Amino acid sequence: MAAFKFRLDFMISLRKKREEEAAVKLARRLASIRELEKLIEALENNLAQAAQEISDLGRAGKLTGPLLLLFSSHQERVRKEIKKNLELLSLSRRQEVIERKALNKAVTDRRIMEKVKDNQKSAWRLELEHDEQNNMEELAALSKAKRLRDNRDENENSNNHRA
Repeated sequence: MAAFKFRLDFMISLRKKREEEAAVKLARRLASIRELEKLIEALENNLAQAAQEISDLGRAGKLTGPLLLLFSSHQERVRKEIKKNLELLSLSRRQEVIERKALNKAVTDRRIMEKVKDNQKSAWRLELEHDEQNNMEELAALSKAKRLRDNRDENENSNNHRA
């Protein structure tokens, strides 16, 4: 009997490719989220550092109106940037959930096809074993029939020699 051949191997390959694409897309999304989180943290640190500098200048008596106005303007820009990045982060996290679901579906689809392949291979093996068992039984029956025929022929020959 010929070796096992799964006719839908191309489907497994296609589903593996989709799974890999989904994994890459999710990895990029997670990297983007990490970058946004780092950027937000850096902006918050910048804001805290600027506030500390203004506080230090205030204690030293070196705080002037234009400097306070400049700080206020800077603080407003940084807060807008933080808000914008938080919105992007929120959207990215929602998209991450969607991409994670897509990856899970791709993995499940691939596993289903591999399970179908395994089931077909098992059925093929069982059929092969069944055919081998039938062949062995047929050979055993033929061998037994030949022995019986040989014994009968020997008995007839010995009876013919006695007579």
